Amino acid sequence: MLEFMDGNDVKDCFTFSVPPESEEFQFSQRITETKTFGGSVFDDFGNDSYRITISGTTVNEDKKLIYKGNKKAPQYLTGTKEIFELQKIIKNWADNIYAEGFFRKKSGTVGSKKKVYLYDLSKMSVLQIATGTASRNYWRVFIKDFKIKRDKSKPKTYNYNLELIGIDEPRPDKLGFLNSLGDAVDTLQNAMDYVQTVLDLTEGVTAAASQVAAHCNDVKRAYETVKNRDISAGLVAVNVGSEGDLVNRILGGDSNTFYNSAKNVLAAVSGFKALSSSNETDAQSGKIQKTDNFTVAFNSNGGSSVKSQSVSYSSKVTEPAPPPTREDFIFAGWFSDAELTAQYDFSQEVTHSFTLYAKWVLATATVTFNSRNGSQVTPQKVAVGSPANVPTPPTRNGYSFDAWYTDYSCTNLYDFATPVTENITLYAGWNKVYSVVFESLGGSAVDTQIVSVGGLAVYPKTPVKENYTFAYWCSDSALQNVYDFSTAVNSDITLYACWVQISNTVTFNSLGGSSVASERVAIGGYATEPEAPVKEGYDFNYWATDQAGTNEFRFATTPVNANITLYAKWTESKCEVTFDSDGGSAVDTQEVNYGSRAIFPAIPTKDGYTFEMWRVRKEVDTGEVDENQNPIMATVYEEYDFSTPVKEDITLYALWFGGSE
Repeated sequence: MLEFMDGNDVKDCFTFSVPPESEEFQFSQRITETKTFGGSVFDDFGNDSYRITISGTTVNEDKKLIYKGNKKAPQYLTGTKEIFELQKIIKNWADNIYAEGFFRKKSGTVGSKKKVYLYDLSKMSVLQIATGTASRNYWRVFIKDFKIKRDKSKPKTYNYNLELIGIDEPRPDKLGFLNSLGDAVDTLQNAMDYVQTVLDLTEGVTAAASQVAAHCNDVKRAYETVKNRDISAGLVAVNVGSEGDLVNRILGGDSNTFYNSAKNVLAAVSGFKALSSSNETDAQSGKIQKTDNFTVAFNSNGGSSVKSQSVSYSSKVTEPAPPPTREDFIFAGWFSDAELTAQYDFSQEVTHSFTLYAKWVLATATVTFNSRNGSQVTPQKVAVGSPANVPTPPTRNGYSFDAWYTDYSCTNLYDFATPVTENITLYAGWNKVYSVVFESLGGSAVDTQIVSVGGLAVYPKTPVKENYTFAYWCSDSALQNVYDFSTAVNSDITLYACWVQISNTVTFNSLGGSSVASERVAIGGYATEPEAPVKEGYDFNYWATDQAGTNEFRFATTPVNANITLYAKWTESKCEVTFDSDGGSAVDTQEVNYGSRAIFPAIPTKDGYTFEMWRVRKEVDTGEVDENQNPIMATVYEEYDFSTPVKEDITLYALWFGGSE
């Protein structure tokens, strides 16, 4: 229970109607700079503060009474509304602190009059509290955080988590809540009884009203039967009940029907008056049992909802079918008490209104893994009696995973061969570790090593680096101190590779020509001239040390003492176009740049012939083969198109009119 006080006055009170599913107390906490809803800041609170975590779920949506203290009426809320009511109380409490301008002192706002107290009632029954046997477990607390999150697997369910910082500080009025706890519980119980009585009365009055209406119809039908008859029978006055209501009984024939119907009306009205005029004291003392129908309610204790039944006096309640369901549980029967000690016998007669409670036996247990600041581990659903599976170990920066334990302090190792019989939480154990990083300084990568405190790093696989040979690992980037691998590791360290150069690389840039592989040359040695590259439309000249190609590199006489790049020197290619005049006058050969076009020359002359055209000769496949299965080619001539770019040496042939083809 949370109690919000201003001095000695209780301003608000909140009680968890359903105990939280998880309560975690970490003692002897040293808190540093923890901001709370109350505006407090802890710089260094000491070793006598507690970290308290309370978490649960709103899966049970039955309405429950929320105790609000002696000064406020209890609330009747579902689990979801209850949690959001707590959220509203916390927000209003924090807003009030800020609005009133309280100074936020360090070390816990010790001087503030506004305080919050937490009472741990989770392990005490109502009878224990009422008889004064409750233990005095309470703390002054500072609300650090309150989270409400919808459960993805159950859209209508919310999970909540309340984080507090607690200190041992007595309540201002020592004769306050704890010393009068029995009276407070009596008050709460009276309120609960009153609410139940109201519910019972509501159903009882509704049933009585229905009876009155039914008997009135009977009287009407009886009256219609006898109203036209000549009846000379005497009249007898009958007193019904203790209220002085009279009816004249008409004797003889169908008169008994009229008499009985009227009597039933008066009896029903009498019951209705008793119910509607009853008070709380009558209800609690059992005096209001004048109705023929009683309500049997079913509390499913977290299971699916079961409708109440209206049962006639001395009749039997029908056992609900099918029974309720609840995730991870098997239904084990209905019990007449909330403590589930007496199973209800559905063969017994009903003589009063009451509530039956569902008992559940855990069928599927949940194993929750608390990684203690490590990566998240998914909970497991395990059939009761079966062992849990060992999950993939979590990870955590600066630590190596040890094992799973049953306690937060990780002193009791969990055996995964143990059958699971209940919901449990396991805690990850961690060992502090350090990282040994290897910086290869341009060499091949070397994996980082994780070493336990006081452990030794392992000499790694030797890295490689072109033109260098590895020497040793150094503990400094200046490569002055050789690292000793027998040294215990007690912090994160970085080691640096020391290299000795043994060769240089000669790189060939062909400037658009075909690729040429680089060469590794020993320091002071000579490079080997590679095969000349090729480039369409250009002729290769030589390799130069500059991109402009002005300084030719001499392979036979220039030693390589550093990494160098050589560049290809190119000149544009020239093509020759030769003219065969076939006995005519000579035509000069043309030199054409690669990709350019030849110029139509002056027309040659030949006695007795007329020039027709210049032709180019081609070899074409005839589609036939010789005895060796080689294709047979034929020589053909066709007119040359002088718009064709010239990309090789060609010969053109003159065609004369009157001459042969």
